[in-house]
This record gives sequence, structure tokens and C-alpha cells, in this order.
Amino acid sequence: MGRLQDQQLSENLLNSVQEFIKTYPFNLQGARILTGQDEGAFGWITINYLMGNFLGDSRRVHATLGALDLGGASTQITFVPDEKIELEESSLYFRLYGKNYNIYTHSYLCYGKDQAHKMILDKLNVLNDGTISNPCFNRGYTKVINATAFFDTPCISRQSRPHQQLTISGTGDSVQCSQLINKIFDFTSCNWTSCAFNGVYQPPLQGQFGAFSAYYFVMNFLNLTKDGPHDLDEVKKAADRFCSMPWVQVKNVFSVDEKYLSEYCFSGHYILTLLQNGYNFTSTNWKAIEFVGKIKGNDAGWTLGYMLNLTNMIPAELPYTRPLTHTSYLTVMVIFSIVLFILLLVGFLIFKKKLCRLENKM
Repeated sequence: MGRLQDQQLSENLLNSVQEFIKTYPFNLQGARILTGQDEGAFGWITINYLMGNFLGDSRRVHATLGALDLGGASTQITFVPDEKIELEESSLYFRLYGKNYNIYTHSYLCYGKDQAHKMILDKLNVLNDGTISNPCFNRGYTKVINATAFFDTPCISRQSRPHQQLTISGTGDSVQCSQLINKIFDFTSCNWTSCAFNGVYQPPLQGQFGAFSAYYFVMNFLNLTKDGPHDLDEVKKAADRFCSMPWVQVKNVFSVDEKYLSEYCFSGHYILTLLQNGYNFTSTNWKAIEFVGKIKGNDAGWTLGYMLNLTNMIPAELPYTRPLTHTSYLTVMVIFSIVLFILLLVGFLIFKKKLCRLENKM
């Protein structure tokens, strides 16, 4: 987000961070700001590496999981499609363990959870007293914000605001909340054979998906990560049920920090809108999504994938493996030695017997 606002400032900050790290006993090879496409690709590598999918059946490249990542500022979707990718800039090629992967990936800046929340608030009308009624907050919840600081983001167009302080008042209306969230998307524009939203090309969805980061935290809060997978109607009912609870009841039931607790109504409906209307998941393939926090004790996210790629820990070709382990090799050698000894002993006894017969004849 910082680079979008001031690239020179971002570069200066990055240089300062590098100089600071060099004061410690690390062999720093450099630092850079990852692109959204990198983030999506490394998230895809992480979950498939942890699931062991890269060492599966070499004939089934579609056995990989697609990756759905939702952060605060951006969101990414990455998967191996069934058809040729029409847009070259949305395609990345990897050769891993002797298999070729041509993946589709796209990153949507400003459609992370936090920035999307700011965008929907910007769509609401401000009353003369500086009050905003927000259907995505629970009924009875109020929050006072500094308008200049809160809306200081490149995701929202600059405009003068008559009130420096705004009071947000929740109404807890799921229908209105969903309608409001839809306003920050464009679901109609498309110059390709298929699109996601805002006119962005996306091939038809393919295979299973792992959804992590904010996806997991929100679904876990709504109790939708266990005893699953849960169908789309269950998810909608869970989000509606939470949104309909008065704020007084919410505070009594859940022991969660108020900042996060107040936003779960919005977050639940935002995820539903993004996945269903944005990425084209339906009631038919909704259960293809698994919301994951950890895989085999490791956090799902882009960081491990970045490290694996940077250190070349995933080879392009299948690594050479000995036919036998050391223990198996020793076992075979012992058995071979015993058999050889027996054969030599039998041969010696046969030879000795023949020799004795020859001596008797003489």
C-alpha cells in the first residue's frame, strides 16, 4: 500500500530496514517488496508443499490445491486451471519435482478485509450530526473515528469531509450489509471468456482449494472449520445468526478483543460475497474449499513458500534416491553373503566327495 502512495518513500524505508538488519550478525542478501502475484504463488507453493502434493502421482498435475489468501490490504487467488490461460500476465510457470505447473494467479489490491471495510464505510451516508448507520456492525455497537486518519488510504478517492469525527452506529442487518458490500465490486464488466470481478480475467475454477489467513480466522470464529466441510447455506446462516445478535449479547458471549469482535459481522458477509459473487464459487463447489490455519503444525501462508523458493529447497527435477536405504542395503549384503557361503560350502562338499571316489578307484 505504501508503494502505491509514494514509491520513493517505500524505497527509502526499505533501504533503511536493510541497513538496520546489517548491524546484526546476519548474511543479508538483500530485501525487496513482494508483488501481489508473488504472494499468491508462494501461498500456493506453501500449502501444496506441506500437503505433499508435489510428490504425488506425476500424471496428475491437477491434484494440487488452489490457494485463497485474504489479508488486510489485498487478497489473492491461485490455482492450476483445466484450460489454457488466456492472459499471459496472470500466468506463472513452475517446474517442481519433475512436473510442470502453469498456474493462474491474481492479486486484488484494496480488497483485503481491512481496506474493503473502509471502502464500504465510505459508501454510507453521513448524517448532519456526523453519524453513520452501518448494517455490518451489530445492533447497539458504536464507534467514534477520526475521518481524516481512517480514510487516509489510496483505496478511497480523496474528498473533503465536513466532519473530522464520525460516529458509526451498528444496525446489524445482514441483507443490507450484503447489499452494501456488493457496491464495492463490479460483477458485470468482462472482456474475456470468463471473469472474476472488476473485469479481471479468471479461468473457470478447478479442483480443491485451501483458504487461509483471514479466511480461516473468520470461519473459525463462526465455528465453521470443524466437523466439515460445511455447505454454503450453513455458512450464510452462521453469518446471519451472529449479525442479528445485539452488541450487548455479543460482548457477554465472546471473549475476543473488541476491534476484531465488532468486525466479524462484516467479515463473514464479505467473505461470502468475495468467494461466491467474486470468484464464482457456488453451492455446488463450495465444499471444495477447506479453511485451514495450520498444516502439519505449520502456518499456512506465503512465507514458507517464499523461503522454499529462495533457497531452492524444491528442485525442478525429482532428486536422486538410492534404491535401498542403508539398513536395507546391509541386510541384502548379509543375506547375499550367507547364500554365497552356503553355495561355496555345498560346492566344496561335492568336490570333496568326487575326490574321495576318485581316490578309492585308484
